[in-house]
Formats: sequence, structure tokens, C-alpha cells
Amino acid sequence: MKRFAAIACLAAGLLAAAPSQAQIFMSPEDAKKVGKEEHPKILKEFGGVYDDPEIGGYVAGIAGRIAGQSGQAASSFTFTVLNSPIVNAFALPGGYVYITRGTLALGNNEAEAAGVLGHEIGHVIAQHSEKRYDKSVFTNLGVAGASILGSIFGGSGVGDLIGQVGQVGGGAYLASFSRENELEADTIGVKLLARVGYAPDAQAAFLQSLSDYSDLASKMAGQAGKDRMNDLFATHPGGPQRVREAMAAAKEYPNSPVYNRDEYLRRIDGMIYGDDPKEGVVRGNTFTHPDLRLSFSVPDGWRISNTSDAVLAVGQGGRLQFDIEGDKKKIQSSRNALDYLTRIWLPNLRLSNAEEIKVNGMPAATASGRVQMKSGNADVRFVAVGFPTDAILRFVIIAPPGGLSKIELPVIRSVNTLKHLSDAEVKAVKPVRLKVVTVGSGDTVETYAAATPLGRYATEQLRVLNALKAGEQPKAGEKFKTVE
Repeated sequence: MKRFAAIACLAAGLLAAAPSQAQIFMSPEDAKKVGKEEHPKILKEFGGVYDDPEIGGYVAGIAGRIAGQSGQAASSFTFTVLNSPIVNAFALPGGYVYITRGTLALGNNEAEAAGVLGHEIGHVIAQHSEKRYDKSVFTNLGVAGASILGSIFGGSGVGDLIGQVGQVGGGAYLASFSRENELEADTIGVKLLARVGYAPDAQAAFLQSLSDYSDLASKMAGQAGKDRMNDLFATHPGGPQRVREAMAAAKEYPNSPVYNRDEYLRRIDGMIYGDDPKEGVVRGNTFTHPDLRLSFSVPDGWRISNTSDAVLAVGQGGRLQFDIEGDKKKIQSSRNALDYLTRIWLPNLRLSNAEEIKVNGMPAATASGRVQMKSGNADVRFVAVGFPTDAILRFVIIAPPGGLSKIELPVIRSVNTLKHLSDAEVKAVKPVRLKVVTVGSGDTVETYAAATPLGRYATEQLRVLNALKAGEQPKAGEKFKTVE
């Protein structure tokens, strides 16, 4: 969200009248068609629909009450909870509104979730997507969305290399919305929340939690103080303050504002937190995918990001990308790993030192080369592995020119941690879930953190999840979100 001080353009009758057709480049029928076409792409990019009808129905009920105050029929909207740990929400043309379970996990009451949904409904009411729609945005980025939250971890440039990794979050599309659009969506959302009875200030509280989450994510990735190019606040600074400005503009506030904290926490209790094993999970520096029956680790200190198309890891001096050859015909036509690497995967790249190797006993091949990326030249090592499941697994090690030798040894060791999981190892992979508890006397964030599988930053993560400041402790008798 972008901060914008001038709000004179927002008339009192904002919700009653639709924007003039002269400003819109898409008819309502076309908008619905576009949303319907892009919907499956969104599901693919963000892990599909979260498989919990109760949560889906609960969220749709909240959103439906808000949309019902907009002057448009609630039935004209399609609300979806996405099975993604990414903190994100967005809207497509035609009334398609999305919120991730990661966003729901970060919220601390129903009014906060309503604030997020209200903002997106505001984009729909104001027809921002229709006005700014560009087909190339949808087809080229792979993510079509007017996102208010964005992705903490995006493609990080790794996908530039082979052009097969979609960016999570759709950063370019975020930037296509003006400051006026963002403030307009806020103001519409605040008006709608107040009319339903929700506390509009909860939207600002959520954005503060989001800011804290973003700061922690940067710290965990070793990027504290660096340019947060994939952070929401890099493109949408001053979110909480902007919402306060929208509240002042709306001049509407319910006499008895509703937060519904206990009911909200009851609803999200038991929800998956973090990665879903069906999409692969990251535990510490290890990635495990039970359905694909594989796991591997990255060097200590490297940060792993699990996207819909690839696993990306970033460390001091380089990057690692992992994906799987999805074309069975290409796999079947290759004679061996070396033939696949040189003739099928990289036929047009000048390679050096192409040779057959073993990766943890499995047949593999490797080669190196210098490639041109958007950020400049890079030295790259490619590894193709013939896996026991008749798949070909691909690793790409990337470093600045002359820097490959500095990271090659530890990263190749990591590639050699690749293993084929046994039945017992597959069954042992379970999702981490939210657990809402009542704080007992003497309980602290630290005692709860020690019992979680969250690792080094467990205490900080629980503070962010519960909107607690540094050093602040939960009070006995209060509800508290932890994970198990």
C-alpha cells in the first residue's frame, strides 16, 4: 500500500456510483471472463484452494457481509482462501478476491481479516483492475493480482536464468496501481467495515503486524537493513498511517466496534502454518517433498524459499535453484543424464567440462558455463540427476563472474545430500499447525517458543503472530497463538 495524503478526490457518494465507463477499458462481461480464465493460474501459483471448507465458508461469510454493503450483490464476488503460507491478498477483474492462509494466520481477530478483505473489495468496487488491465501482466508474470500484501520472498532473480520460474507476488502488477487507487481502496474498505460494524482501526493494526513480519523475514533471510525489493513496504510504504488517513476521510466509525477475537482464533485453530507437505516443506536448511519422495539440504546459513515452480536458496556469494523436468517425452528421449543435460536441457548454451557423475549414488551429469542474466553475467554450474522415481531432477548453482569456485564445494556437497525417501520417511512428514492456547500463570513467549519446531527465530515469530512488542509477554487467561 502506498501512502497518499491528498484525498479530496473521494466524494461522499463514492460507493453509490460506479466509475464512468469512459475510464474503463473492460466491460463487466469481459472482466468476468478474464477473472475466470486467470483463476486456475492463481490456484496453481498459490497451492490451490485451502482444503478446509469450514475456514473457506467462514472467510466467505465475512467477505460476503462486507460486499453486501457495497451496492453490488455479494453473489457477484468469488472469495477464495489459498493454500499458501505467503502473506498475501489480491483481487482480479470480475470480482475474484483471494486471501492466503498465511494472511489469516497473521491476523489476530475477525476485524483484521475483514480489513484485508475490505481493501480488496474496494479495488473491485472501484474497478481498478479493469482500468489498469494489461494482458501481458497476467501471461508473463504467471501471477495475476492486485496484491496489497505481496510476497516476502520472490524469485530473487534466479528465474532469469532459464525462464521457467514464475515470480510469486506479481511485483510489477503491484506497481501498476497508483497511490490514489490504494487510498481509494482503503477508504472504500473502511466505509464498508464501519457499515457492517467491524472496527476499522483493526486494518491499521494488521498492517503493523505485517510490517513486523516483513522485518523479521528480512532478518531471517540475512537481509536486515538491505534493500527489501520483494517486500510489500518497498512498493507500498506507510500502510498503517495511510489506513488512519482513510479512516479520517471515511468519517464513519461504529458505536460498538466488533473485533470477534475469540471466535476468529477458534476458527483458525489447527490451520496449517508454513508449508503444506503436499507442496513440499522447509525445515531449517532442508527441503523435503513427501509426494515426490525426495529431500536435500542447503549449506548452513543459506535461506530456502519454496515456490510453486522451484526451490530457491540464497547464501553468501551465490544462489541455488532446484526443479524437476516436467516433460515426460524429454525424459524418455534422453539416453542418460549427460545426454539430457547437453542435448535436451541446454542445447544452445556453450558448456564447459560436461561429464557424468554420481549424486549420492544416483546417475547424474554436470557442466558449467557463463550466462547472461538481467543483472549481468553469471557463472553457473548445472547438475541433472536421474532419480529412482523415473524423474530428472535439476540443480542450478549461480555465482557472480569468477565467484563459482568460492561456493561450488559446499553447494555440491548439498546436492549430494539428495536422497530418495523410504515409506517410513514419507509418513513422518507432517504439517506444522496453529494451536490456540489459554495462557497460564508463568507462561511466556519463550516457554511457548521452546516447545515449537520453528527453530532459531521461534520467539520472534510467536511475537509477530500475536502482535506483541519486543519484551512484551502475554497475560494469564488470554488466548495465544503457538504452533505444533
